Amino acid sequence: MTSQQSNLSERLFSTVQHAPETSTIAFVGRRPHTQQEPAPYVDGADLPGFYRLQKRAFWHWLGFDSIEVEATLARMAAAPGPRSVDGWLDTVNEYRPGNWVFEWSRLGAEAQQRAREADTPEQTRRECLAAARYFSLASYPHLKGDRLALQAQLLANQAYREAGRLLPVPLKELRIPFNGKEVQGYLHLPANDRPLPLVIVSGSLDSLQLDFWRFYERYLAPAGIAMLTVDMPGVGYSSHWPLVQDSSRLHQAVLHHVPNIPWVDERRVAMLGVRMGGNVAARLASLEPFRLRAVVSIAGAANLFFTERDRFMRAPAMLRDSIANRMGMKSNDWEGVYQHCRGLSLKTQGLMGRSSPVPLLSIGHRHDFLCPEPEIQALAAASRCGEALVLDKLPLLQVYETSLARTRDWLLAHL
Repeated sequence: MTSQQSNLSERLFSTVQHAPETSTIAFVGRRPHTQQEPAPYVDGADLPGFYRLQKRAFWHWLGFDSIEVEATLARMAAAPGPRSVDGWLDTVNEYRPGNWVFEWSRLGAEAQQRAREADTPEQTRRECLAAARYFSLASYPHLKGDRLALQAQLLANQAYREAGRLLPVPLKELRIPFNGKEVQGYLHLPANDRPLPLVIVSGSLDSLQLDFWRFYERYLAPAGIAMLTVDMPGVGYSSHWPLVQDSSRLHQAVLHHVPNIPWVDERRVAMLGVRMGGNVAARLASLEPFRLRAVVSIAGAANLFFTERDRFMRAPAMLRDSIANRMGMKSNDWEGVYQHCRGLSLKTQGLMGRSSPVPLLSIGHRHDFLCPEPEIQALAAASRCGEALVLDKLPLLQVYETSLARTRDWLLAHL
């Protein structure tokens, strides 16, 4: 890396140099590091020594180079200086070498520089997408109030929009009115010469809209399906709305706005949700049967995690912080957070017992912590035309491909 690139990276966050470190955002006071039993299966990623869930397989699938990921994590592990929690390698204080936001943002700045120096639009777009991935990972898990992460998140979206301008059909930015504010989403179109079927996509409480580019590029665009991404409440562009029992209110507003989008066919609309996004998708299958043609829930957190106290109490630290942060709470009072979260259960709300006419595909891993096999089956049973795909194999990369290929086929069959 040149000195110019290094200086660029270091200047990006100069105004928030001494901002609080991520693991302190949703937890009040000095956080003790306790060795607890890992959750059985949270994306295969609850590894000791890190505050953040290390979703290495998912990052590789997104396009990160695995060797570069390991080298970056090694730099964090070897970094001297104080950490917020001594037992967590990724909690180096302040924006400097070894700090999570610093290390990934430095790689993002390098990719931005390569984009500026690229010889072709295709190379520029590729490097802009790489920059967006790096800055997005720098922001992870995207906690509201994390000033360093917010800077990275702004740069991630800036790079994503720059890449979007170079697509065959340029990326559209939608701003949909809701309760005096706006729900902001990215509309991806494989063509603009006819109205296209549309899938509305949302992820978990620790993901951004940018995380679905690979899914669109590899599966939806070749199938001629448009994609509208929407952040979950409390995350990204939706950070000014807290997560509440009516978890689908933002997405419902988006769904009602679809007839006003000129590039899509309002009669052929589906929703795909991952993790908490699966909760939203299944909820809308019950509430909006005349507006949705199909729904896919991938590892959807619909009931068991919110109602089984022992399961909830075993949640890893980052997951605790993410949930509390989206609800406007602190994770110190995990019992209090649990009481609030019980209302998020679709069974408690009386929605999982219904038989929705919307075809619903429920996908998950048999041993998943948030959505184990009984939950996968229960979500499918909530639809008259529901199906369950229960996976129990490794490696995770193969699981991703199987899940998303089945998702594409399901959407094509029903749209």
